[in-house]
Amino acid sequence: MKQLTENQLLDNWNKLLQLVEDTFEGERKEKLLEMYKFFEDRMVVAPASGKEEYHYCYAGGYVNHVLHVVETALEVSKTYEKVGGYKDWTDEELIFSALHHDLGKVGDLNGEYYIPQDNDWRRKTLGEVFTHNTEIDNMRVTDRALFILQHFGVKVSLKETLAIKVSDGLYDEANTYYMKVFDASRSLKNHMPYIIHWADHMATQAEFDEWKREDEDNKEEMESRLSNIKNISVGKKETKPKQKHKDEVLENKHQDLFDELFGDKS
Repeated sequence: MKQLTENQLLDNWNKLLQLVEDTFEGERKEKLLEMYKFFEDRMVVAPASGKEEYHYCYAGGYVNHVLHVVETALEVSKTYEKVGGYKDWTDEELIFSALHHDLGKVGDLNGEYYIPQDNDWRRKTLGEVFTHNTEIDNMRVTDRALFILQHFGVKVSLKETLAIKVSDGLYDEANTYYMKVFDASRSLKNHMPYIIHWADHMATQAEFDEWKREDEDNKEEMESRLSNIKNISVGKKETKPKQKHKDEVLENKHQDLFDELFGDKS
């Protein structure tokens, strides 16, 4: 499992805070910084998921993931315009939505969302590094995100609300109402929610690919070590001719003694 150093954890956290400083202003920025201060100790080390093969399942994975989604969302938004799409949202709205689409994964006001999996079988067999904290209220991640924002008095626009709400796309069946419609009059009035979903999905797939390549590299390294051990073991076996020579010498001594006792003395 990937592990970030203390310096990497703090560097990512400072990048997040700087993004807030550079993007927002006035009361909104003040409220956001107040919220981040409240969750700082928990958020810095929060994972982005609970299973090894999921995205950024390690301490500090949450901050790493949201920064990745912000970067990806800005690129997807540019591409959307290049291919003829109409952009009717601001970069501030886009960054705000990307930055908080997974906010519910830090837990609620009283407890964290992910806690270490203490069941060895589930860790080793299912790859569950973290599990959900059953001591907090059961809520969808996006619903909890919106609750936390309103609790700290952070104003959220309608576009931002919808973008956060449907960021998981059709992986969340509740989003069918918004994203799987067959009447144009009921479709989403702007496409920023799609941009956030596409960015989240793309970043998540890239993170999975990163984990997969690291896992394959680890396996290759392990196979190389095993091969070296086998070669060393075979090499030791090949040194046995020396032992065979000793056996031959011993056998000759026995033969000489036999001849001396029973051989022809004439």
